[in-house]
Amino acid sequence: MCCRVPPVLLRLLPFVLAASLGGAAWSNGQVGVPPSVAEVPLWDAGVEVTEGAVAVTYGGTTLVYVDGLGWLADFVAPPPRVQDGVAWVVPEVAAALGLAPGQGGRPPSATGAAPLWDGGQARLAGVRISGEVDVRVVLDLEGIPVDALRSAGAVGRIDPGGALRLELPSLTLPAALPATAGVIDLAWRDDGLAPSLALSGGGFAYDVFALAEPTRLVIDLRPDRDGVPASGERVETLAPGVVYRTFRAPGSGGPSRVHVLEVAPGVGQWRVVGAPGEAQPTLRWADGGFVAINGGYFEPTTRAAIGLLVVDGVWLSPPSRGRAVIGFGPDGVVIDRAQVRTGLWLDDRLALSLDHELAERVSVHAAAGAWAGSGRMGALTVDADGVVTANRVGPVRVPEDGQVIVYPPELRTAALAEPGTRVRTAFRLRPATLERVSHAVEAGPLLVQGGRDAFAPELEAFVRGVRILDEVTQQAAIGVTADGTVLLVAAEAMVAADLVPLLLGLGAVDAMRLDSGGSTTLVADGRVLNRLTERAVANAIVWLPEAQP
Repeated sequence: MCCRVPPVLLRLLPFVLAASLGGAAWSNGQVGVPPSVAEVPLWDAGVEVTEGAVAVTYGGTTLVYVDGLGWLADFVAPPPRVQDGVAWVVPEVAAALGLAPGQGGRPPSATGAAPLWDGGQARLAGVRISGEVDVRVVLDLEGIPVDALRSAGAVGRIDPGGALRLELPSLTLPAALPATAGVIDLAWRDDGLAPSLALSGGGFAYDVFALAEPTRLVIDLRPDRDGVPASGERVETLAPGVVYRTFRAPGSGGPSRVHVLEVAPGVGQWRVVGAPGEAQPTLRWADGGFVAINGGYFEPTTRAAIGLLVVDGVWLSPPSRGRAVIGFGPDGVVIDRAQVRTGLWLDDRLALSLDHELAERVSVHAAAGAWAGSGRMGALTVDADGVVTANRVGPVRVPEDGQVIVYPPELRTAALAEPGTRVRTAFRLRPATLERVSHAVEAGPLLVQGGRDAFAPELEAFVRGVRILDEVTQQAAIGVTADGTVLLVAAEAMVAADLVPLLLGLGAVDAMRLDSGGSTTLVADGRVLNRLTERAVANAIVWLPEAQP
């Protein structure tokens, strides 16, 4: 009698065969269907971009696209393209959301608009303005849940002569409204349908985001400054061994203001700070430190770190996708892609040794709520006690206080694991210097290695085309020079690839990108240097002037 094929292998078999037989394929890995060029924008749809997945919601229907698998629905279509918080999809996806083919919902009234939630009874309770050069405008909103403003987030730049137009929800405006905010003009319009706000007055960078309890819409504005010409810079010594430079550098969206902190070697101590499930502004993480920058990626709903996080020698989160890591330890500052081998024990029996070739294809995911795995890989869902609760084809959501272990279909011992099996893992990191660090955080992609361009996001499982990687936004990075000087960089309007020539020009021999976009925050001496911010992050990199015991 032939041996019984376990159900999980039966589910994996079609994907293994598809990978073996090949066929017509396109960039997202789906077979047999060419991409469509007829995209429509979903102006009113909610968009949530998480690690390796995009969720689009409209009219009570949610469709999820997972990198490497495709749409988790009964159709095959190209992936969504997210730009400034708006999802662009082919008509088939729009139709699946309940829209007529070729329609994408209500369009914005002007180029550059950031469409907001439309519906419900609400009012603008007040407008608060602060700042003299960099300006913050806060709209205090009543009767609007903050979740309805999810699509309000927008980061970018307006050139001289242009305007940023924000479509507001249906609400009542107060009789008196401010006409200016610093050097920026505010033009309010209320035609009885949906009010709007247009901001203009020379060139400026902007960051729009929503806050809860109470609901607020925050608009951070950074007008162009004549005091920082494109060819010049300002240099300030903040403390012994700490130099702050600000200048303009070329970027894909035009000249961008750049902030750099240079910290000399041999003084103070570098640390990574963070705690499971906790998020707070970088300025707060920096409590007791003189210099800080935001750290790695995290799942926004659960605040769980994505990828390696080591604090005081303790692994708080395992490595995930072979992405860039920065570590601090006896070998100094280490920046490299973490090559991870994962060993696996099932019910205390060795299922996969660290020396086995498949150990490089097993990964452990601990960011609660994130997607893990793909349709070509198996996934063990493990609870907080290290016990298997499910074994199926990915992708699956990482549970609270648990993990997902993703494995290749060739690993039969894992495919046979039944619920109730006890699991234990071990890791081997390369380069070996990463195994000796006392503090580390994973982010990426790697920008510079050995003084050369090392930018290859695909090697680190990054998805091309998403705003935070390939569109103009705030960018955070960290690098180290040949003499050991650490460079902390915050660029106000660049794409990730623009960081490579910037870091090389600063003398970096190794450098990597950190979590960016609205998380980008550079701190020195108790103040934020690059932006006004209330954005909470899950971890940060901090420098203390004196070595801590």
